[in-house]
Amino acid sequence: MESFFSSLYVHVPFCIRKCRYCNFYSVSYEKFLELVYVDALLKEIELTKRIDHNIKTIYIGGGTPSCLSIKALEKILSALIENYKIQENVEFSIEVNPSTVSIEKLNLFRDFGVNRISIGIQSFSDNELKILGRPHNCKDSLKVLKRVINSGFENVSVDLIYGIPYQSITSFINSIKIATSFSIKHISLYELSIEKGTPLEKDLKNGKINLSIEDDIERMYLTASEYLEKIGFQKYEISNFAYKGFECNHNLAYWMRFPYLGLGPSAHSFIGNKRFHNPSNLFSYVKIKEKKRTVWIDDYIVTPSEEIKEKIFLGMRMRKGVTVKSPCLIKFFRRFHSEGFINLKDNKVSLTDKGMLLSNEIFVQVISHIENCPVCKQE
Repeated sequence: MESFFSSLYVHVPFCIRKCRYCNFYSVSYEKFLELVYVDALLKEIELTKRIDHNIKTIYIGGGTPSCLSIKALEKILSALIENYKIQENVEFSIEVNPSTVSIEKLNLFRDFGVNRISIGIQSFSDNELKILGRPHNCKDSLKVLKRVINSGFENVSVDLIYGIPYQSITSFINSIKIATSFSIKHISLYELSIEKGTPLEKDLKNGKINLSIEDDIERMYLTASEYLEKIGFQKYEISNFAYKGFECNHNLAYWMRFPYLGLGPSAHSFIGNKRFHNPSNLFSYVKIKEKKRTVWIDDYIVTPSEEIKEKIFLGMRMRKGVTVKSPCLIKFFRRFHSEGFINLKDNKVSLTDKGMLLSNEIFVQVISHIENCPVCKQE
């Protein structure tokens, strides 16, 4: 299959400090590490600009992109614009943290064409932020929301987390109400996941914290969904809500399996029929400078059966669901339909709100069925 990509992701591997629940690749910010990272990233940009592309979306994430210096940000943004073919109506997103974004950085983003800001707030409760180990407080969040909107950014997104230990339904809905009292256009609600090796997992094992009750987590999600849809947000994916026309096109590209290139340590790519990634280690990644070639690690070739599985579990994340051609698979989905987890009309399959709460379990069962069913394999 021809090599081509239409979306670009840049991973910034630095944080002021690691949050207690996070297992994404990141290291503590230091000036000399920033210098070696930027040099390696510029080299990767130089090497990959030769791949055929026409970029519709750019997303700079992390880590904490906004903890980079003005000079580093300017170098990165300049290199992206100068080396890649970018459409005029590109969706250009960058993640920021309330404790690390200044007016000067926001002005720089705007000057380089960034038109979508995603703010990692997670909660407006100082107690909940402390449990999560976030480097900011509620006051910082309110300040940065005003700052971003007053800087002229129309497309603003906020991330919130539910299922935090000792978090009440009232507290979670209050965070949503505070976020939506500003003129944001998009909001992401993520259930807290206790990842292996994180400080939060250690606290759980040692009995220092207790997880939220499953029934409360379910009520948080369903109550939040109902509230957001009531005030005009549309749920277009399991965790994402937006006003019409403000859906995150970059994330949609992932779920719709459009080709994308990932730059920076741990960044993943999907080009042609191949999935590959950069090493999840800054010092392994920067060897790109001395080797003068990419340091990609091959994941796998997407076979026809893998493609079917990807289309199902990625496509079903979206509210619109997927079209399923296999009569055998349609028959399998009927069991979830009868339990109220799935909408099933003709050959169109989508998750209900109830099903979205159990999406991972449903996906595991569906993929297992495809792998073990001789009929589905032939189809």
